[in-house]
Amino acid sequence: MKTFFKAVIWIAALVVGLVFWNVTPDFRPLVSSILAAAFVCYVLSVIVEVTVKRVISDEQSELRSRLDVLDRKVTAILRDTFERRRLR
Repeated sequence: MKTFFKAVIWIAALVVGLVFWNVTPDFRPLVSSILAAAFVCYVLSVIVEVTVKRVISDEQSELRSRLDVLDRKVTAILRDTFERRRLR
């Protein structure tokens, strides 16, 4: 749904830009600059989003592996303690 709304917004901006382009030819450089800047910002935001997701995924997998090791150690300590208590 989010992608759909992005597409609708871009199409609406394109239509408004084309109308503005045809109605006011004196402002064509301004319109083209704004559209180019919007496109560049959109591309940069996508690149940042993908990079952040990749970094977070790497961190999560590292933390998950550390948690597994810690879980095994705690389980071994608790088993050992339980066995010692049972022997008393």
